[in-house]
Amino acid sequence: MTEPLHVFCVPHAGGSARTFLKWQRTFPPELRIVPLEIAGKGRRSLEPRHATVREVADDLVQRIETPGRYAIFGHSMGGLIAYEMARSLAPEFVVVAATRPPHLIPSDHRASLASLPDDELLDAMASAGTVPESVRNSPMRDLFVPNLRADLALVATYRPAPAPAPLPVDLHVWHGTEDPTTPAPVMAEWRRYTARECRMRAFTGDHFFPHSAPHLVAEALSG
Repeated sequence: MTEPLHVFCVPHAGGSARTFLKWQRTFPPELRIVPLEIAGKGRRSLEPRHATVREVADDLVQRIETPGRYAIFGHSMGGLIAYEMARSLAPEFVVVAATRPPHLIPSDHRASLASLPDDELLDAMASAGTVPESVRNSPMRDLFVPNLRADLALVATYRPAPAPAPLPVDLHVWHGTEDPTTPAPVMAEWRRYTARECRMRAFTGDHFFPHSAPHLVAEALSG
């Protein structure tokens, strides 16, 4: 019998470990979904937030116990954190989903978004497809927006290591066909970040395709 694959999952900006609860309930038993909680969010909301993506990644690395078979999955902002985690670990593979490669992060744009009033911030991100339209009228809006701002600021200050050594693991690069923020030519630039195989895959859907088509995600992770 094949040993299950543990998949450590890092959420998108504004998200928390709860984002992956449906995956835990519905994915096949050969996939053990392990949602990771970033300090300052969800179950760790009383903890101080870290100032940089690298600090977030280091914190998560120290908090997990790596089993025999494991992978790291990151969605959007979570993909940057997953990539930084993989620089300290040895997973079977890393998935970066709807995540622009480090050298193509528009940090000035993220910083300007983080400074907008709430309505303008949500309008701008909803128009770009990087937050769900439903958030604007959600009763959880007042809890969501501060986390979103903090995460945008985190990405805006992200500075990858100069000339980083390519990862010694396979890199799976996923994007939505209807996501204007992560077109295929941009996502192909992830190839420079691994010394192993870089597997590109397009999913029908927008920026949130990992959660609108979870059955396809489960299939891809199992394959």
